[in-house]
Amino acid sequence: MEITLYQFPAACSRVTMNALEEVGCDYSDVLVNMKAMGQTKPDYLAINPKGKVPTLMIDGTILTENAAILWTLHCLRPEGGLFPPTQGPLEDHQYRADLAWCSGTMHPTVRQIRMPVKWTTGETDGVRAHGIETFLGDCERISQRLAGGWWYGTSWSIIDTYVYWGYSTAEKGGFPLDRFPALADHAARVRARPSFRRVIAREQASLDMAGIEGMVL
Repeated sequence: MEITLYQFPAACSRVTMNALEEVGCDYSDVLVNMKAMGQTKPDYLAINPKGKVPTLMIDGTILTENAAILWTLHCLRPEGGLFPPTQGPLEDHQYRADLAWCSGTMHPTVRQIRMPVKWTTGETDGVRAHGIETFLGDCERISQRLAGGWWYGTSWSIIDTYVYWGYSTAEKGGFPLDRFPALADHAARVRARPSFRRVIAREQASLDMAGIEGMVL
């Protein structure tokens, strides 16, 4: 397969890149400079009219929406370990439900905290405060689930990286992540995985190549 990932470092495309690394796909990546609003430029909109990352192109077919992309990669490479093995569609349903929660519930809340200006044409303090209040409850539940393990117990899954992306991005927007020591432990384990270290190195290389200052965190 010929695979190209359109990404921006530290955006949610990081989760897609981690999935590609985990399943062992050869791929190229194209940086979409979101600092310069590259996602709104005509050349990118011709690829993804939604104006978002990630976009994944596989043999000329355009895939959008992170949750759907991740599930498609799992279906293409079920041996890749993005999700633990199951006994059938009823167990598979939980994986799809968790992906839907990450993209449809957690992700918008994180965006509310990190980029509240996207949610309003007025003041942003109340928007961020509401997002933080909502996410505090989410992180209580996430902490209980992740205490001493992974999202699905003893097995890493791509949900672990997606959840990590969520709480680490919220922290950049002022979310008090230090209240949740279980998440600090989980974050250290996610960052220690070889696939994730390769993602960080690749993201940094793409920034350097594009001449964009800053370090990937």
